[in-house]
Amino acid sequence: MVAAVTAAAAVACTPVRGLGSLAYTRGGHRHVVDLSTCRERLAPTPRIGVLRSPDGRWTATLRTSRKQQTIEVAARGKRAYNVLTLPRWSPNAKNGSPGPLMLLGWSGDSKWVFYANDPMGSASLIADGIALRAVSIQEGGVHAVATTLGYDDYRTWCGGRLVLTVGGDRLAAHNKRLVTTAPPAWKTRPLVRDPKRAFGSVACAPDGSVVVQSAPTRGTDMTSVFVPWSLYRVSNGRLQRLTSPPPGYSDDSPSYSRDGTLFFVRSHHDAGRVYALRNGKLLGPFATLGPHTGFYGHHAWPYSVTR
Repeated sequence: MVAAVTAAAAVACTPVRGLGSLAYTRGGHRHVVDLSTCRERLAPTPRIGVLRSPDGRWTATLRTSRKQQTIEVAARGKRAYNVLTLPRWSPNAKNGSPGPLMLLGWSGDSKWVFYANDPMGSASLIADGIALRAVSIQEGGVHAVATTLGYDDYRTWCGGRLVLTVGGDRLAAHNKRLVTTAPPAWKTRPLVRDPKRAFGSVACAPDGSVVVQSAPTRGTDMTSVFVPWSLYRVSNGRLQRLTSPPPGYSDDSPSYSRDGTLFFVRSHHDAGRVYALRNGKLLGPFATLGPHTGFYGHHAWPYSVTR
């Protein structure tokens, strides 16, 4: 059984061999830390381009003309083709419908594109959940998936299935459930049945297991939005606790490296420190991130780990 992680008071980077490199953005600059030596360098900031499929074969692009908004898919060196075309959104349209299209990502098998409509082009409405849909790049069929918050870290492809946190409204610890679904029908089923708990960011381990943020569920009081998230492994519908942050802290943004090391950010107020969990042992911290105010109990810390 994996031992629970307790608080760590260290501030400076702690070198650990074999963990690879940590990249994060701070002050508009891209920092890369060699975790075996803690040596840090600046690197070019990656350009944000088209949405590329996991297998690298396809790109998805959103095109807007005078009358239409279209999701185009193209293979390298080949002409793009349309997989979905809708009327162009206009604030003068009836009920503001259908809203601008949003590209959200690819399925792990590179056969489906996830998208949503921004209801009436309203940032306030989209903060309270989006209707996630999947469109096949081979057949063009559209399937409703679930209502979820529009966070990339609320979805992960794991063992040929999509695992996601579902539930509307912007409060991260209110009515948030963990489900799984798969093509071609995209019917959801609960991954964990526990109405007393809320779920957040998810990550898939190399062995196909799922790690998720979880905390006691809360009501709709917006005056207190801090959530004391801990990380849990999901096994046969049950939760196995992995981390135990001290009072006032939250464990956010779980992410796995290829060797199965679990990285995460332990946050306090608007600052976070990157740690790792390997063989039940807490490693780090490796870097301090922030400031990051989050949004109603959700933090998505900008970091990545490569080997």
